[in-house]
Order: sequence, then C-alpha cells, then structure tokens
Amino acid sequence: MIQLLTGALLLSLLHAAIPNHWAPVLAVARAEHWPLRRAVGVTLVAGLAHVLSTVLLGLGLGLLGWRLSAAFSQFAGVAAPALLVVIGLLYAFSGAGHTHPDPEPVPVRPRGRVVLGLAATMFLAPCLEIQTFFLTAGTRGPLALALVMGTYLVVSVGAMSTLVAVGHTGLRRLNLTGLARHERRFTGAVLVLVGVAGFFVDW
Repeated sequence: MIQLLTGALLLSLLHAAIPNHWAPVLAVARAEHWPLRRAVGVTLVAGLAHVLSTVLLGLGLGLLGWRLSAAFSQFAGVAAPALLVVIGLLYAFSGAGHTHPDPEPVPVRPRGRVVLGLAATMFLAPCLEIQTFFLTAGTRGPLALALVMGTYLVVSVGAMSTLVAVGHTGLRRLNLTGLARHERRFTGAVLVLVGVAGFFVDW
C-alpha cells in the first residue's frame, strides 16, 4: 500500500506541475490584476473541478477493481501490478506529447464567468493516468481507494495553488513547459516502478 500511495503522490505532483493546470489561472490573474488571495482562491476552485471529474471516473474503476479482486483472488497480487507495468510502458513509448488538451485563453469577462470558464475547462479534462491507481487501490478495498483519492486531491490542488502563488509573487523565471514534452515518459516510469514494486511487496 505504501508504494501505491507513493506512486499516486508522485503522479499527482507531476500532473499538477504541467503548466496547463495552473498557467491559465495565473495569466488571467495578471490580466485582471487580481490580488494573490483571489488568484489562489480561483486556482482552488479550478483545481477542485479538475479533481472532481477525475475522482468520479476513479470511483467507478475502484469499484471494478474491488469486484475483480473478490471474484479472482490473484487479481490483487499479480494482475493489478502487471496492469500498472503494461500501462506504464504504453505511456512511456507512446510519444512525448502532453495528454490533456491545452485550454484556450480566457478573454477578459466578468469575474464569475471567468471562474466558471476556468473550472469548466478543468472539469472536462480529467487526469486519465491516475485512474490505474484507483483501479488498483480498489482491489484493496474502500479505505485504500479513499486514501489514494485523498492523496490525489490534496497534492494536486495544493501543488497547483502553490505554483500560482509562486508565479503571482514575481518569480517569472518559473518555467515548467519542458515537463509537458516528457510527461508521458515520467508518467510511464512512475507506473512501471509502482507496478514492479507490487510484485515484491504485498499490496
């Protein structure tokens, strides 16, 4: 279970650092001259919308993992980590591009519509890579699934808010666009490492 939570934490950090998770909010905040508190608050709203759509998908997959584990005792011990390795390899060798659509720039509008637009954009682009962790956590039961989802929620939203706060306070040299070019490889590496660990450590 420790390696599963560690993998979820690393993947959550990686995805939160991808610029299209936080740069649109920062761009609008600068254009609208929002104070730091408002910029971070809007990031929290957009981040929670993003997490909500991801978790809704994850609940279904977690339930599937729980049912598979109940029906096939070997699923948790062999099939679940094997699935992580296979999907990790597919990600690592599927190209260097980013998997989420980059949101369109949000024009200057009344604040409520801007926030709604940012939140809707994030809601419609859930992280699909973390779903493998939800499926695997489901084989361990509701508590394990809740822990992985909680980790994803806290780390993703926290990291996005931190990056907006850092960018807002003037550290314009913050440049993480290179991560987007290699995101699939990093994601694949995390999935493979957690999957391999699952063969040697009891889930």
